[in-house]
Amino acid sequence: MAGENQNLKVSLTALVFVIIYGSGFVGGRYGLPYVEPFYYLAIRFGATAVILFALIVCLRVGWPRSGYVPLILSGILLQGVFSAGVFYALYLGMTPAVSALIIALQPILVWLMVSVVTARKVRLLSVLALIGGVVGVAITVYRGLESSSGLTPTNIAFGFLGLAGLSTGQFYYQMKNPGAHLLINGFVQSGSSAVVMLVGALIFERGVIRWTPELLLSELWMSVGVSIGALSLLFILMRSESADRVASYFYGVPIAAGLIAWPVLGQRPTVSEIIGFAVIVISIIIFNRSSRPPRAKHAPAVPVDNSVPATDRP
Repeated sequence: MAGENQNLKVSLTALVFVIIYGSGFVGGRYGLPYVEPFYYLAIRFGATAVILFALIVCLRVGWPRSGYVPLILSGILLQGVFSAGVFYALYLGMTPAVSALIIALQPILVWLMVSVVTARKVRLLSVLALIGGVVGVAITVYRGLESSSGLTPTNIAFGFLGLAGLSTGQFYYQMKNPGAHLLINGFVQSGSSAVVMLVGALIFERGVIRWTPELLLSELWMSVGVSIGALSLLFILMRSESADRVASYFYGVPIAAGLIAWPVLGQRPTVSEIIGFAVIVISIIIFNRSSRPPRAKHAPAVPVDNSVPATDRP
């Protein structure tokens, strides 16, 4: 019973994470026309860091004596490099559909990293489920792929840069597992990402910002809802689940983005997208069930997966 309750808790956490995180693609598109990508991200991460620092002071959260380097490096990769890659790919003409398809390769990359590092036995069902997830994403974004004439070597490179940042950042964080308080975790990662984005903005961009209500609303949601809400849930998942299972939840992001775009942008899901949604959900369920280690007869009620070390489990 305890194991079932734990699995339910993880599933609900993953569901809320996917919904909020998926909204970020819609929120980003809502504000990006009014500012260049590096400046947009510098404002977003900077605002997040300020809010989190205020919470840390008000709640008197203790600062850890060590572990800052893994937090900074993983934050720059997981938040900065990923966001910069995706936003610049979209800014340079890549359609959201193609971007989603590239990012859909992330669970496979993380699964390969975990398999190589742990030298574990490869399960055919897990492989098929991962492939099924990519197929589901492809079906979901198929309509957008038809209008992908704007592809260039530059925006493709940025798309894969975002993929590399997300995959390596998540895997590195779980390997090092700093174990810091969630507020400290978010502050250090957002603050370091803001500095890197600001440097990129000062070097590569003109600094043209149109302070419209749309931009302010977009920045507010991305700073509070996504950078604080969604990423806090992601960190919780990364402390209780293996890296490849956490990565598999990202297959659900296009579903959330598609459903949220319906009322916000007026983009009603098509029949093919609904079929793709179903394929993705089934693939996630199959992968997570097939990747869980078998429970021993006399093992504790909640088994611990050691495919990636996690010393600070909630």
